[in-house]
Amino acid sequence: MITSVTYKPLYLGPAYNPIIWSVLSSKVNTTDFKYVFDIYVDGVKINRIKQRANPTGYGMLDISTIMQGQIDSGNPLAPVTQGETSIDYVNADFFQDNQFMSKHVYLKAGEEYTTNGVSNIYIGTADQIGEPAYELWSANTTMPSIPVQVWAASITDHEQQWSMQNPTLSGIFGGNPFDANINYDHGIELSHPLNFNTLEQDLYVFDKMTLSWLNWSPYPVQEKRPIYGFTFAFTDPNGAQYAWEVPMMAARGYNQRALCSSLVSSTLAARYDLVHVLASPADLVTAISAMIGQPPLAIGPGWTIEITGHTNVSSGSCTFGDAVTETVTINVVEYCDNPLYERVRLSWFNSLGGRDYCNFTMFDEKTINTKQDTYAQEQMDWSLSRPVPALNDSLIIRNLGVRGGNKALNKVVTTTRKIQTDWLTQEQVNLLEGLQKSVQVLAYIHDDNNTLSDYYAYTCQVSNAAYTTKNIRQQKLVQVTFDLTYVMSQNMQNL
Repeated sequence: MITSVTYKPLYLGPAYNPIIWSVLSSKVNTTDFKYVFDIYVDGVKINRIKQRANPTGYGMLDISTIMQGQIDSGNPLAPVTQGETSIDYVNADFFQDNQFMSKHVYLKAGEEYTTNGVSNIYIGTADQIGEPAYELWSANTTMPSIPVQVWAASITDHEQQWSMQNPTLSGIFGGNPFDANINYDHGIELSHPLNFNTLEQDLYVFDKMTLSWLNWSPYPVQEKRPIYGFTFAFTDPNGAQYAWEVPMMAARGYNQRALCSSLVSSTLAARYDLVHVLASPADLVTAISAMIGQPPLAIGPGWTIEITGHTNVSSGSCTFGDAVTETVTINVVEYCDNPLYERVRLSWFNSLGGRDYCNFTMFDEKTINTKQDTYAQEQMDWSLSRPVPALNDSLIIRNLGVRGGNKALNKVVTTTRKIQTDWLTQEQVNLLEGLQKSVQVLAYIHDDNNTLSDYYAYTCQVSNAAYTTKNIRQQKLVQVTFDLTYVMSQNMQNL
């Protein structure tokens, strides 16, 4: 039977780093011995792995490769479910959960060995034939039966080595010297949103932004495991303040809690491990206006917005309690109409599982390349009693494409722009390294030929980074230049 568990992974685990369990069996020296591991994802068994013991008799299993196939951050729908464009602020939604980026995983261990010439699987909890039953959960000491929450992110080798030596710590990298001691899990102290940017940012009124937080903690009180809600506090240039408390519930986009007073299920679904919070200034004003049924605030330059997550005071209450997240401050700055150079706001999926943002200037003329697929269709005259092929002299222009001829099947328009930042600090430059590495980059570009571009982003890619440095007052400042490419496909109806 399984006698000890010598290693468990952190209960919050990036899928692109090791997720390892190590166990020891009292039967390791029996004939033809193997460890048997059943892998459960979101409560469903997906795989069985049989493994020989290592030279010291232990069974070690790393399931990170398997979990990479379970998450789906590159799915075309993933940006939508991350809240980037799917938060319905017009109908007073403030939040969005995610079904692609997070899964729950645990193992059941058993043994297989041969006795009297017969090989059988044993349950692992006793010397008894049956399905593996020794449960292997995460390394959480507060709640020992919590699965590993796996999400689509990664961390550096040094951070991973440090975390593997400290398997019972709460938080993703909380207290980790390689991550500036930033804590992302609201189970201990105040949690930081899943981005690498600063907690205070300058935005234009119309800028888009979604903030993401881990929404699961090891609290023994189940209703306090997720964040209960967020406060949105507005301050005008004269110091007048307006604040609203918005619980995370079905009416506000978070479907796990039906009402503000209802408890969150103890079997919290993996899709709710991350919560995405509306942070676009103008969209927030629209959502608040719809929620309270009053005209929207006329916010503009000089206003500030503060966003903070809270727990609730007591079980079943609708009263906000202590803050459980850091406060994100948005300074609304002035935007000059008809600027000399067009601007673009990029949003990219980062290695924490959230999104980072930066505004750029498009400083040169754009390049547009088009490719159109066509096919030749027989020209027919359909106006008689039966179809008659149209002869060459029956149409002035044979290739009109109306009654046959060359028909457009598909057209792809590829636009390339050169974009540039303002002068940046070295810390901001490090932020942009994630932009090049990201598997998912979205661009908000005002396009007169596509009126929806102000609301829905283009999927794009960036390349060819060039760094220009200049010393000003002994402080190293950097400009970063990228080539931005975005594609619009037009699937044309065949007439």
